[in-house]
Amino acid sequence: MANPVLHSIEKKAKQVLWKLVGVCAGKAPNPPGLPLDFTDIQTVLVIRPDRLGDVVLSTPVYETLKKNFPHLHISVLVDKGQAGLMADNPNISRVFAFDGKQPLNAFRQLRDEQFDLTLTLNKKFSATATFFSLCSGAKIRVGYDHPENAWAHNIRVPLEGPPQHETENNLDLLRTLGIDEIQSQPRLYFSPAETQKIADIMRSAQDKPVVLVKSGTRIAKWGWRWEKFQTVIEHLLESNKAQVWLVNGPGEEAELKTAIASMQPPPKLLPLLSAKELALLIQECDVLLCNHTGIMHLASAVDKPVCVIFKHGEIKRWGPMHRNSVVLEERDKDSLSPDTVLNILFKILKDKS
Repeated sequence: MANPVLHSIEKKAKQVLWKLVGVCAGKAPNPPGLPLDFTDIQTVLVIRPDRLGDVVLSTPVYETLKKNFPHLHISVLVDKGQAGLMADNPNISRVFAFDGKQPLNAFRQLRDEQFDLTLTLNKKFSATATFFSLCSGAKIRVGYDHPENAWAHNIRVPLEGPPQHETENNLDLLRTLGIDEIQSQPRLYFSPAETQKIADIMRSAQDKPVVLVKSGTRIAKWGWRWEKFQTVIEHLLESNKAQVWLVNGPGEEAELKTAIASMQPPPKLLPLLSAKELALLIQECDVLLCNHTGIMHLASAVDKPVCVIFKHGEIKRWGPMHRNSVVLEERDKDSLSPDTVLNILFKILKDKS
């Protein structure tokens, strides 16, 4: 467990460091009046250089901006690994991909542009996001009021407030600007090739509901034990009420092949899919069973229910958005039984029939 005193000292040191950076960078221009007049604003940069789920939950920002102000040219800056999620989105004019191994590439691209407005969505302080906000050259910079970078934004959104979903945290920046007509549903857009690929996969489905299972997670201690997933899968298949298709992430396929080798009948192990392809597959299937991972948010983006197991994180902020989704908690080592999960899945399938 981290030493709280050392953590506090580290936090204070970072704040001092960033205040010094602010002294060197100078203050942001004087803030414009609110509600913000978008008449003379043409170009907007939305910054969210984070993981899959964070980027999916940022999509209502682009929907809202474009619906209210169709004349805007909206660019986004995301992590290189998530840039594909933004493809085919008609609300976005350009995607800047941040590569942590070559950070100057994105800097050079931004340097050649001129933005009127930047929106830094990170409610948790991000040095990377702050840096690119400054690189944008925008005269109007909007972000959360972090002690580290209060000088970087001339429109600041208070950090305090009741707990709410991350989509609402993102949209609060737009509400601060005076935008009332809000689109809160995350949404992805798909190419004909992606649609065709998933249609081909779905042709192999039997005449039964399909339960997708994603057992892996980015950090092992945040995941439900495989043995419990296996018990649920076996009972689903034995019941003959559903098919089970296993989703694998990068580097997981060999381990999953070994894990299911002795299962009779075995679940179907799917090929590695891109995030958008997986979202399309979730849309075509009946329910997703997974840990608290970014894949859960893909289900929200295609309006499908999830049975999700939370071993960490704030449910109020990061939970699934579909009204029929079920969140199960296992905060200790081994309290959630496969029977509980199985009964929830059967209920979801029954409610859908």
